[in-house]
Amino acid sequence: SSANAPVRLSFTENSWVEVRDRNGNVLFSQIGVVGSDKAIDGSPPFSLVIGNAKGVKVIHRGVPVDLTPHLRGDVARLTLE
Repeated sequence: SSANAPVRLSFTENSWVEVRDRNGNVLFSQIGVVGSDKAIDGSPPFSLVIGNAKGVKVIHRGVPVDLTPHLRGDVARLTLE
């Protein structure tokens, strides 16, 4: 269920996000609209690419993820187990 989803995205600004599972299948690929939330379930590890990363809060297994170390410009690329 989405309540137990390992990855949750919360959009404070419009931001493009792509999330892939361990097999490279795209689980989510779209613009997240400001004020919206998205729960993502699937087979970890999850590969994330986040545009306008400052506009997205990422929660992984209940813990906020600091995107700062993963930034190149305003795009964050990271993997979550």
